[in-house]
This record gives sequence, structure tokens and C-alpha cells, in this order.
Amino acid sequence: MKEIIIIGAGISGLTTAYFLKKPYEILEAKPYAGGLCASFYEDGFVFDCSGHFMHVKNKEIKNTIEKLTRGLLKIERNAAIYAKNKFIPYPFQANLYYLDYKTKKECVDGALRRKDVQISSSMPFLTWSEAMFGSGITKHFMKPYNQKLWDYDLNKMTAEWTGDFVPKPDAKSIVKTAYLKNKKIYGYNSIFYYPKLNGCRALIDGLTKNIKVNLNSKTQKIDVKNKIVLCSYGKVYKYNRIVSTQALPELLNQITNLPSNVKSAAKNLLSNSVRCVNIGVKSEKGIPKKLKDKHWIYFPESQFPFYRAGIYSNVNAANAPKGSYSFYVEFSSLNENYKNVENLLDDFKKLGFIRKKDKIAAVNIIDMPYAYVIFDDKRKKSLQIIKEFLKECGIFSIGRYGAWEYSFIEKNMIDAKALADILNKE
Repeated sequence: MKEIIIIGAGISGLTTAYFLKKPYEILEAKPYAGGLCASFYEDGFVFDCSGHFMHVKNKEIKNTIEKLTRGLLKIERNAAIYAKNKFIPYPFQANLYYLDYKTKKECVDGALRRKDVQISSSMPFLTWSEAMFGSGITKHFMKPYNQKLWDYDLNKMTAEWTGDFVPKPDAKSIVKTAYLKNKKIYGYNSIFYYPKLNGCRALIDGLTKNIKVNLNSKTQKIDVKNKIVLCSYGKVYKYNRIVSTQALPELLNQITNLPSNVKSAAKNLLSNSVRCVNIGVKSEKGIPKKLKDKHWIYFPESQFPFYRAGIYSNVNAANAPKGSYSFYVEFSSLNENYKNVENLLDDFKKLGFIRKKDKIAAVNIIDMPYAYVIFDDKRKKSLQIIKEFLKECGIFSIGRYGAWEYSFIEKNMIDAKALADILNKE
């Protein structure tokens, strides 16, 4: 009998195993480990599952990542917003200087005329945005960009997800940046790290070096009464504890005899889907000048179906062969807002991101059915009901999708280590 079954060999599952001192088995549904931290190699290009960059401030976690990846690049973020046919430095709300007069005036007027209300993250997102930044910034960036990102009614979403993810300059700073170029650096990701070789998968390779993973082992059924996990091919595992890192709805679907209140709560777990298109381009002239120093770009305007694009080869030149450059491009909703790859390439050529004579050397498409958890007024209460039930069953659901939250690699690793420490003491 194995004491602990870990479901999912992504960053959270592997980190739990890395710090565990008790017997365990890892079950991974896919034929490879890594989850969304996997990388794919094609014709000399390194493609990740979009921009999986590492924002690390915890010294122990940073040292662990550096050891496992065999070296990290430290990078100062250069991100921009593409709107009105030009680049505006990120974040929008701290760089009004670059806007045209009319847009700038709307943003300044909106910031100065904000209602004097108690700002809370439990507010509907648009109400929160107008209270935090004003009507102009909400109109020109916060609303259109986030509508594309979340593909959900922003009036029904709360602002709980914003946390460290949305820079929040005060009104005085916002207005000041309309007349003077901003010199202050905002955001949790102003400095980030990336493996020197092999993309994001370098971290996964480091973790799996001494960890055995049962691949192609999808969990089919979990009998919490008899503490049995039924896996693909009829394999049965007995357990004392389960650490699940798969998407929370998937876990709940696998548990037999789920109580009615938990079933009802599970129906309130909402998320969007994202398609990532990775593109490798060969060019004797190298990357177009306008993109030469940029790491990623936000697209709030509706004429572009994608909400964000990044340049892998600008983050690390080793991600593309010599004489080449590479992108990732993200779309929300797999079935509604997606244009085919040919149309995407046409858009990039019109933007001047790809020269007409440059050669498309590789295209890689990754679908993420659970991409961003939707934060609405039902999420918190539903999670409380679900977590209480899972705790009674000896099941720990962690990670971005296991905890059903908006998080990043560092937090996932911190939470996984903390859980491993608890399990080691039991």
C-alpha cells in the first residue's frame, strides 16, 4: 500500500513529490510530465505553453529552481500595449503620456472624477476598475482587454483575481504620467527568470530526474469510502492521502457518491479556455526592428482576436535557431473567438511583426481547456463547501487548477512544499 497518491505530474505534483519523505505514486494522464510547464521542440525552436516565465522572490524556491534547471537568465521585463497603431509601455494606467490628446484627456478626467467609495476586491470587476482607475482607463484598456482575456461578463466577475496581477498606481501618479514619462517600475513581474536551456521544461526535467512518474495513467474513479483509486487500464491503487493537482471539476467528477451539496457547488466552478499558437519564423534579417526588445504585448482592441502575444526568442535567444525568431499568441475560447492560423499570420504581417518574405518554419498549437478560473460571487462559497468535503476524505487539491485560483509557478511550488512538510509530519 502506498501512503500517498499524487494525481498530476505538473509543477505542483512534482514539487510535492520532490519534498516528500514518504512513499508515493504519481499518476499522470498524459504521455509526458510537466502539465502547462512542458516545452515542445520543433525544427530547432523551443515552444512553451505560452509565456511560462518565472517570477520568483522566495530565496529557497529560487535556489531550488536554479539548481534543477542548471541555470537561469534574469530578465528585466519589457512589455507593451499595442493600441491605436502604436506601442504604449506597460502598464497602461501608468503610461498615459503616450496616448493621443483625446484618449489621454478621457483617462485623466476619469481618474480625477472617481467616486469616493470604499474599494473592495469583492466588487464587480468593472465597478472596481472605475473606482480604482476611473472611467477613461476602464473604457480604453481594462474593459476591452479583460473582456478578450476572460470571455465572460465582467459585470458578473469580482475583482478578487486582481491581487498582485494588476498594478495599482494612485490617482496622483496616474495624472502625473499623462504629462511626464513614467520612470517607476510597476508589477510583480518586473523582473523574471527563465531557464538558460530547453525552455520551461528544464524545470520539469530537473524534477523528474529522480522522480518516477506513471505516464498514461488517467484517474478514472476515486472511492473515498474504501480509499481506492482506479486508474486507466484497470490499475488499482490504495491510498492513505491523495494530493490532486488536476482541475478541481475533473477531481470531483471522479469521486463516487459525491454529496448533493458538493455536486451543486461543483456546478459553480467556471473557467475559460485558451488556445496558444506557437510560431517559428526564419529570416536572414532577424526579428523586425519594432519587436527587437519586447518580451510580450497586450492587444485590447477588438479587431485582433488574440489578447496577448509574446516573443520567445527575445526572452532567450536559445529558443530559436540562428537566423530565426519565435512567438506565442493567445486566444480565449476555443470555439468562438479563434481565427485560423492563416488569418493570424496575415494579421501579424499587416502589423509588421512578420515580414512578407520571411518564412514560417514551424507552427505548434496547444489547447488549454482550463486556462483562467472565473472569479464570480459564487466561487468563494462553493470552494469552501468543496474543500471541507475533500478534507474529510483526506484529499488535498492544490495548484492553479486544483486550488481553483489565479496563481503562478512560485506560489504553486511554495504551496506544494508546505503540503509536503505537513504530510511528512503525519
